[in-house]
Amino acid sequence: MTMVAKQLGANRVISGHKIPHPCGDPALSAEADHALRHALVQCALDALQRDVSSPTIFTPNTDSAS
Repeated sequence: MTMVAKQLGANRVISGHKIPHPCGDPALSAEADHALRHALVQCALDALQRDVSSPTIFTPNTDSAS
């Protein structure tokens, strides 16, 4: 869905996890899901602090969440 947001002109787009569950993963343990959600929120906060001049896709670091 990130390409749709980019085509619509959103300045900052956070790449979600999966289409049915973009902000978490119910298949993960509670701790891993929390780490995934934390990484997504941290990425969004970091994106808000960056200057962008065109639609930009930000990808959270979810390596520790899997």
